[in-house]
Amino acid sequence: MIIFNNGKYKSILAAEKGELAEIAETVQKDKDFRPHFHIAPPTGLMNDPNGLIFDGEKYHLFYQWFPFDAIHGMKHWKHLITKDFQHYQSADDLIPCELFESHGCYSGGALKVGDKLAMFYTGNTRRPSDNQRVPYQNLAMFSLNGKLLSKRPLIENAPEGYTEHVRDPKPYFTEDGKIRFICGAQRENLTGTAIIFEMDNLEDTPRLLGELSLPAFDNKNVFMWECPDLLKLGYKDVFIWSPQGKDREAHQFQNNYHATYAVGKLTDLTFEAEYIGELDQGFDFYAPQTFGGLDNQTHAVLFGWIGLPDLTYPTDKFKWHSALTLPRELRLEGTKIYQRPIAKIYENLTAVLALHLDEKADIANLDHAYLKFEANNQAFDLTFFKNEKGQSLRLSYENGLICLDRSQSEQTELMEKFDTKRFCEIENLQTVEIFFDRSIIEIFFNQGEKAITSRFFIENRENTISCNRPLDLMIGYLPAIQYDK
Repeated sequence: MIIFNNGKYKSILAAEKGELAEIAETVQKDKDFRPHFHIAPPTGLMNDPNGLIFDGEKYHLFYQWFPFDAIHGMKHWKHLITKDFQHYQSADDLIPCELFESHGCYSGGALKVGDKLAMFYTGNTRRPSDNQRVPYQNLAMFSLNGKLLSKRPLIENAPEGYTEHVRDPKPYFTEDGKIRFICGAQRENLTGTAIIFEMDNLEDTPRLLGELSLPAFDNKNVFMWECPDLLKLGYKDVFIWSPQGKDREAHQFQNNYHATYAVGKLTDLTFEAEYIGELDQGFDFYAPQTFGGLDNQTHAVLFGWIGLPDLTYPTDKFKWHSALTLPRELRLEGTKIYQRPIAKIYENLTAVLALHLDEKADIANLDHAYLKFEANNQAFDLTFFKNEKGQSLRLSYENGLICLDRSQSEQTELMEKFDTKRFCEIENLQTVEIFFDRSIIEIFFNQGEKAITSRFFIENRENTISCNRPLDLMIGYLPAIQYDK
C-alpha cells in the first residue's frame, strides 16, 4: 500500500487528524443549497456514478469523489449500499493506494460474479519521466457486504491506435457467459469511439475485440466518448454514452457535453440504431450509468451526475460540489427511452395536498417539494422563488417548446459561458412533474417523455410561485436521505 500525497493527488489515507471534520464544518455552513433528498458528497467534489450493481438483495452505489476540496483532484470511489434508496450504509471505498492507480481511480462499472462483486475501473497514472498519462484498466473484488477483497491491473496502457484517453470500463455478460467490457476511447486522429474487450473469466487476460460501430451517429467534431454503457431494455439493445465535442443545437444537445442514447440491435460489434436522442436536456446532467444485476427485460435503473466537466458552482466556496440525480427507471415507448424516478420515490411522498394556483401563492418548503400539474397542452409561464436581489427561476411552455430560464439566479462565470436558458421540444405537453431540492430541479414531462435536470442558486429565497394562468397543483414532500455509518 502506498499513501499518495502530491498536491491535488492526495489520497484520503493522507488526511491529517481532524482535516476532514474541519472541511465538513465548512460544508455545513451552506444553509441555502445543500440538497435534502439527493445524494451529495460529505465533503469535496463528486462526479460520475460508478460501479452500480444489484447483488440480488442490495444496491451498491459508488461515485467519483475527491474528499478535500471542490476541485477535480485525486479520485476515489465512495461506496454506499441501500435496499430502498432512502437509507444508505457506508461500505469500503475504493481508495488509490497502488502504482496502477497512482493518480486516481477513474470511472467504471460492475458485475456480480458468483458470490462476489467485480468492479472494473480505470487507474489514472502518470509516467515520471514526462508526466504523460498512462491508463490502466483494473479489477477490484468486493464481497456482497461491501468489503474490498483484492484489486489488480488487467491492462496497462492504451491499445495501439489510441491515445491515453481510454477509460470507463462497463462490463456485461455475453449470451455464452463470457465477460465483456466496453471502454470510451480516443483514436490517434483525435476522434471519439468505444472499444470492447473480452475475457473468458475474471482470471483471464482481456482481449481487444475491436471498436463498437454505430453507423447512424454523426461523430463529426466528437473527440472522445466517455462512460459507455451497453444494456438490454425489453427486447432491444440500448447504448448510453457521453460524446464530447458534439455540435450544440438550438433545442437539443445544448451543453458542451451531452448524455446520449441509441436504441436498436447489437450484432457482434455493430449497433444498428433505430433512434438516437439526448437523455436529458437540462443544464447539468452527464455521465449516467445503469445498474448491473437487474432483469433488464422488465426494467432498468439509472443514476446521473448533476454536473458537467469543467464547471464551477456557487457551492464550491463551501467545499462541496455536485450531486446525483434521483434514481430513475427507464422504459421503452417504441424506440424512445422514457424515464421517471423509481416507484419508491413516489411511495415516499408525504403531506400530499392539492392547491389551486390563481396567480400567486406561498408554498411552505417549496425549495424541497414535489409539484405536479396537467398542462393540457396550453401555454404557461411559471416563476419560482424570489429574494431581495430580485432573483427567481422561470419555466415556460409555448408552441411546443419548453424553456427553463435561470438568467435571474446566481451563476459563476463558467456557468454563464454556456448560456442561461435550456429548451425542450414537446409536441403535446400534458403532464409536468417537478422535484425541487434546494439548488436542484429535476423535471419530467409526459410521464418521462423528456427530462430536464439543472442546478440553480437563489439564496435567502422566499418560497413563492406565480403563473400567468390558473393551475391545479399537487404538492408533496420527500424525506431526507438517511446515511448510516
